[in-house]
Amino acid sequence: MRGFKTFFGLACFATIAACNREGNKVFLAEPGQNAFVRFINAIPDSGSQDWRFVDAVEGSPSIAGLPFRGIFPGATYQAATAGRRHLKIFQSSLDPTFADPTKTTPGIVSTVFVDSTFTLETGKHYTIAAVGSLRAKTAKFVIITDEYTDPGTSIAVRAVNLGTPTALDVYTSPTGGTAALPTTPFAAALAPFAATTWKTSAPAAFTLRANAAGTTTLPAMVDAAAPAGVAADKVLNLSAIGGATIPGSAFTAFLFPPATTGSLAAAVVAGTCPTRCATAGVIYAVDKYPPSGF
Repeated sequence: MRGFKTFFGLACFATIAACNREGNKVFLAEPGQNAFVRFINAIPDSGSQDWRFVDAVEGSPSIAGLPFRGIFPGATYQAATAGRRHLKIFQSSLDPTFADPTKTTPGIVSTVFVDSTFTLETGKHYTIAAVGSLRAKTAKFVIITDEYTDPGTSIAVRAVNLGTPTALDVYTSPTGGTAALPTTPFAAALAPFAATTWKTSAPAAFTLRANAAGTTTLPAMVDAAAPAGVAADKVLNLSAIGGATIPGSAFTAFLFPPATTGSLAAAVVAGTCPTRCATAGVIYAVDKYPPSGF
């Protein structure tokens, strides 16, 4: 009996020692193979939208109630599992407070606006925009690969036409209004659903202006100052925010069509359509934040 007790005690000691050695190890979760995405609602006759990947729960960013000209996330990107993905856009509830059951029925919130599958590659950044028209049954996804090079001490800017009725001549100038347009446009005849190449320039405030191709009317159809950005502040521990005056910034000017009169897209939405989006407009999004230096 004594021998058994001795053996049993040694066995327990060995087990505890083994467990103790395991306890000194650090186990790290293996990161998934991710791409990075952002969503844009550019359908001019659509109200708010619910975006959902329907093929997996994990690695599947979603957003509810994305309004016309809304961008999610408002800055940077969301990680999404790479590979073949299935994304759907559903009609949001017409009652954002969910107080009226007649507006939150399955027949409303299960209505699909856009449904598509596509492949996301590991490490790449994508803008996924819903464009076209629901009424004309031309709604679809436009998927743009957001590949830019580090602008260094410059800034990098591009423009993307998300479906204006005509091609656009796009200009950048120090000021807007009735100030003379530059001789050479930033982009000539930028077609619907097309993107310019990235163009670098010295950091400086500028206004983006756009007219129908071949038209030089002033003030321009689109006339909006680019965000200046915010410099880093080490004392206050504030990171730099990308913009036209901050070196190392890369950002995109997304050009939107006007909202269709009488549609839910023409509703007043603070931040995106405060004046019902009656004319073409631009929303800026930062693609790369500048280094903060600390």
